[in-house]
Amino acid sequence: MRLRLLRSRRAATLDRRGRAIRQLAAALVLAVGVPAAVAARGEAPFARALQWTAPGAALPMLAEQPRQCPRADAPAPAATIAAGEALFNSPALLGGQASKAGLSCAACHRSGRDNPHFLMPQLSGAPGTADVTNSFFGPQRSNGRFDPVAIPDLAMPGKVSRAPDSPDLARFIRTLVVEEFSGAEPSPTMLDALAAYVRTIGACAAADARPQPRRLADQLRLIDQSFLAASAPGAADPALRRQLIAAARHQLGLIDERYAAPRHAALRRDLVTASRDLARIGDGDTGWRPALDQWHARFAAKLVPRLRQREAASLYDPAYLRRALAAPARAPD
Repeated sequence: MRLRLLRSRRAATLDRRGRAIRQLAAALVLAVGVPAAVAARGEAPFARALQWTAPGAALPMLAEQPRQCPRADAPAPAATIAAGEALFNSPALLGGQASKAGLSCAACHRSGRDNPHFLMPQLSGAPGTADVTNSFFGPQRSNGRFDPVAIPDLAMPGKVSRAPDSPDLARFIRTLVVEEFSGAEPSPTMLDALAAYVRTIGACAAADARPQPRRLADQLRLIDQSFLAASAPGAADPALRRQLIAAARHQLGLIDERYAAPRHAALRRDLVTASRDLARIGDGDTGWRPALDQWHARFAAKLVPRLRQREAASLYDPAYLRRALAAPARAPD
């Protein structure tokens, strides 16, 4: 009897949480004005980013990004930093509701900085803020109040030591992943990689402070970062390897969103196939390294040239993107 009662209570809790998530998803669609015809197909172009973008900020959010100015005094192996950057840009790291919404660390901290365009219904006050103690992401740090705070710029000094010989930063990141977002316990290798990447985030000089365009090369570079890190000796950690492969698959999904026009249907099918092939490699415990090498060589030789050739006719092109945003009633053609 006690077991049935516990199961009943758990089911009721899950049902309430499911209703809340569905209501939030509906609020997101209404708030960001996802193109109706495309939303009906369930494949709205660039819809993921629009879920947390303030009204009127879609173009700068999608077409620009802060310039990266890495610090020169944050020594770490290149593969470790690459792993950290790949994880930082992957929703799979956070898991739970953040992962389902497509939120990564980089969604709030673009290029490791802040995000003045971030605005998520029920989670933000003014643009550039987030309630990090909201129960949507998990109950552990929920305080029952709506108290959004400004998203910090990670290039600025914080309360946590970033000294390379201090474990404080890795511990802090672990708390964010596990307690704030209810993510799975990161391995020590993953935490070391994330801390190494965060230590490289630096402020730009005034001459370099202007945003830079967001292009296909950004996603391709992060896929290469995942591959570089997965090929390094530290990738013997199965948890890190699977997360890196998930990170690469996320970047493939972002590329797919930008090639939304019907003329790119065959290209999108090949992107889906490439993602599924990666998933199979990630699920395997033996023979994964040569399989990953073969996948990356095939991707670079066959898919990348086609993506680059069509970039000017995709939503990476600012003029094309501007036209698509100005005509939200239909999908780009």
